[in-house]
Amino acid sequence: MVFSSPIFLFVFFPSFFLFYSLLPRHFRNSFILLASFCFYICGAGVLTLVAIALLIFNWIVAKFLGELRDAPSLKRRSHLIFVAAIVLDLAPLIFFKYLIFFTHVLSDITGLKLFASVETWGILLPLGISFYTFHFISYITDVHMGRVRPESSLQKFAIYIFLFPHLIAGPVVRFSEIKQQLDVKRRRIIKNDVFWGMAIFVIGLSKKVLIADPLGAIVDVVHTPGLTLTTYSAWLGAFCYSFQIYFDFSGYTDMAIGMARMLGFRFPRNFNRPYAAHSVTEFWRRWHMTLSRWFRDYVYIPLGGNRTSTFKIYRNLFVIFGLCALWHGAAYTFLIWGIGHGILLALERAGILRTEKYRLGSLPVFLFATILWVPFRAENLEQTGKMLKAMFGVGTNTPLWLEANRALADFKVMFLLVIATIICLVGDRLFYRLRGVGFRRPFLVGCYCFGLYILACISVVENGFHPFIYFQF
Repeated sequence: MVFSSPIFLFVFFPSFFLFYSLLPRHFRNSFILLASFCFYICGAGVLTLVAIALLIFNWIVAKFLGELRDAPSLKRRSHLIFVAAIVLDLAPLIFFKYLIFFTHVLSDITGLKLFASVETWGILLPLGISFYTFHFISYITDVHMGRVRPESSLQKFAIYIFLFPHLIAGPVVRFSEIKQQLDVKRRRIIKNDVFWGMAIFVIGLSKKVLIADPLGAIVDVVHTPGLTLTTYSAWLGAFCYSFQIYFDFSGYTDMAIGMARMLGFRFPRNFNRPYAAHSVTEFWRRWHMTLSRWFRDYVYIPLGGNRTSTFKIYRNLFVIFGLCALWHGAAYTFLIWGIGHGILLALERAGILRTEKYRLGSLPVFLFATILWVPFRAENLEQTGKMLKAMFGVGTNTPLWLEANRALADFKVMFLLVIATIICLVGDRLFYRLRGVGFRRPFLVGCYCFGLYILACISVVENGFHPFIYFQF
């Protein structure tokens, strides 16, 4: 069930919130868990059993780890159980998401068609498995390290994992961040939170429906197999995708954060205007921040972080971005995207790449990001090469413009690109000053959001809805 679908906007969430707010407080946790299970089953079907099995497994293992931690003499046993739990948490993710890819890699390296029958198994990817696997790993790790006590209530732990606003595509929420909020006695429906939660939800919906989806239509046309690409159409498709993926994913997380706030939960912020960054390092501090912090705290720092030799620091960078690439998708194109960002970060760290010396603000970082989004969006390496050659005019058969491109020069698309550029690339100081003026009074915020909601609903009814890009990860 997609947040921007009519059934969710007009039926599921309004009905859910009405019953949730009317129920006595001691029934709310049971109701929110039941609704979250129903929400997930609608999308995952029988594969819901995978998530439930992992849920029960991690809840039991965490209780054992908590007991063993209180007994220092059993430290070695605790570590073995912890490692085994991480391996078993990763096993379903590897099977469902990476098995076919790994067989292709093995075939490409050895030339042998081993395990070729895997592709005939009809393996389906469980919805949101990448996200809830990371939730399990962070929880088990924090319990093992003594950062949190294991949750004694299976119901509360299930709400942490299955809470429908963040279940499928994040943000990646740590157990310690909402542990107290899982106690229904400490979670209240506050009018101010409901108002601002609705405002954030509507802004996220508008990002998705009014900006991301129309730009995505252009991206789909440009990536149509067999289409004759020009330099103009290739760059237009690349720019549109840069903005599409940002407004699509940040729109989803805004909707998730807004809904959670209405229910009394506070999720961490996931985006901070990443295209306004003045360096690639800063870009990754602003883009998908909860995932970046996850890799930093659970992979990068345990590998030694910055407190090690120069060689190992660079090794750690490439390990992180290789894993980040594979987390997003099992394909060579994602590896190109991840390793590309790793190279840029390594060049910045070495002092070779210094975007600030160009005095172009955030434009260089935006261009780097746009170019690297090309393999991220492409279906395969061939399409990646075709797009990049057209963008940079490589070859004698790439025209700058064809008359057929006139259909891509739609006024609405150009207008949205201008709006997206202003929102994303204007400096932080000016942006927040303008936002402070426009959002100073709640009455004006309510008027803005009401207008945006009407426009978004009209768009959904007229043009339909599209799944969020990160649902596939």
